[in-house]
Order: sequence, then C-alpha cells, then structure tokens
Amino acid sequence: MCPRAQCRVGTPATLSWNALNYDSPPLKAALKFSGIFAAGLALPLFIAPAASALTQSATFNPVLQVDGSSGTTGFTFSGFTGPVSSVTTTINLTKCGDAISTTGACLGATESWNDEIRLSLQSPTGTIVQLVAAGNNLDGQDPGDTVSWTFDDTASSLVSGNLLISGTYLPFSSLSAFSSETGNGTWNLLYADTEEEDPMSINGWSLTVNEVSAPPASVPGPLPVLGLAAAFGFSRRMRRRIATQRPKD
Repeated sequence: MCPRAQCRVGTPATLSWNALNYDSPPLKAALKFSGIFAAGLALPLFIAPAASALTQSATFNPVLQVDGSSGTTGFTFSGFTGPVSSVTTTINLTKCGDAISTTGACLGATESWNDEIRLSLQSPTGTIVQLVAAGNNLDGQDPGDTVSWTFDDTASSLVSGNLLISGTYLPFSSLSAFSSETGNGTWNLLYADTEEEDPMSINGWSLTVNEVSAPPASVPGPLPVLGLAAAFGFSRRMRRRIATQRPKD
C-alpha cells in the first residue's frame, strides 16, 4: 500500500500479494475450518428412542368374586413393534373368612385363610407366570383384609406370612419368562380361591408392558442445508477475494 501521506484521490493504489497470501498458514487454516464446519453440520445424528411402555388398568364394581373357584380378566394391547423387555403388574384384592361386599369389603371378622390365594399372569402367546402359588407360605388372619400387591422381578422378597401387607414383591416365578415375546394381544390375569366358604375378590388391577428399544435412528445433522450454504459461501467468498487480488503474471 502507498504511504498514507502519498495517497491521492484518483491515484490507483497497488495491493501487494503478500498482504493476503493464500498459502499463508492463517488463511489455509480458515479455509480448512470452513470445510470442517460444513462437514460437521452435515454429519448424521444418532438418536436412540426410549423403550415404549404401555399401561392399562381397571377397577371393578361390583368386584370379581371367587370362592372355591377361579376366574380370568384381561387387557388387550396393540402397537408394539419390538419384543417385550419387562412386565410389572399390580393387583388389588380382598380375602375374607365371610362374605365380601360388591365394593370389596369383608362383611365379617373370621379368619381369611390367605393360603388359598392363587394368582398368575398369562401372555398373549400362552406363557403363564405364577405370581402367588402354594409355595408362598401364606397363612391367615382375623379379620380378612384388602391389599395391593405389585409384582416386579426387581423386588427382594415373595408374598408370605400371616398378614396381607401391601407392597412390591417378587412373583413366585420370574416375569422374565415373557422376555422376547410379543406384547401385542390379550394378557390375562388368572385368579383362584382354592376352598369354599372364605371368598376372595379382585377389586382392580393394572399391567405395564415394556418394549425393547429399537436400534438408534440416523437422522441428518441440524440445519444441514443452511449450514452447508453458510460454510461453503464463506469459503467461496474467500477464494474469489484471493483470485481477484492475486497478481497477474
């Protein structure tokens, strides 16, 4: 450039090529960055969707009563695209030594004989997992009672003892037996009272079926078109500027 004191209007100034050297490290780094920036915006993102879970629940009025008999109630699921990963269920029941009201309350105070309780869960493919069986070592209590039992493979103990106590328990056999099966179809709760004259009622229940996560989905990077346009536009402007300022041979 001419010294400031020597520059005059109408006098062309001469730009030295060394003032904007295309081969200079800083400029090469800037152009390289523009390419990396564009490539980074165009890279796909891998998004792993969370495993889907569906829950259904029901409350019965009148309650479902059995006395020396058995019964079945079920939920029908649809919409799963992958196999089952885990299952949990919660059951609200009443066990009495006397009659049970239509809302699930004991109408007397005699012993409930809890060892008569039998509960199982059946998958749409027919697999049956026992939740409460003869081996649970249940006893009886005066009077009977109403409880809510949640069955989960992550619990620490089975249902057992004299008293009906609400809580989360291990099923008698593992719910992992349902793993890799389809969750679509009808899941049945099988319930029974093994002796007469001291009934049991199912007052309500819920079932949660979890599906195995799908493989991660690949989607385009954020704003790939605008990102590429901005990055390559910057690179193009830089190269045009260099070309117009490069000294001619």
